[in-house]
Amino acid sequence: MTLGTFRKTSNVARWGNSLGFRIPKEGVKRLGLREGAAVDVQVKGETITISRAKRRRKWTERELLEGVTPDLCGPDLLPDRVGKEIL
Repeated sequence: MTLGTFRKTSNVARWGNSLGFRIPKEGVKRLGLREGAAVDVQVKGETITISRAKRRRKWTERELLEGVTPDLCGPDLLPDRVGKEIL
């Protein structure tokens, strides 16, 4: 189901050192936003496009270190080292 175009005027206001505006309820509903949600902001010419940000996958420590071996990183990963030993 395709939703039609939604258009509403909103006023720009000062927010700290930046400017901001309120997203109307209908826009929040259509984008599935909530307070604290991340959005992507794209400026092209005289147009600003705001879209819901894609969620980033959270990596586990195991996934981040997969494939890391002492041969790959050198002797600093050897478990029996406790100080500044020279190999």
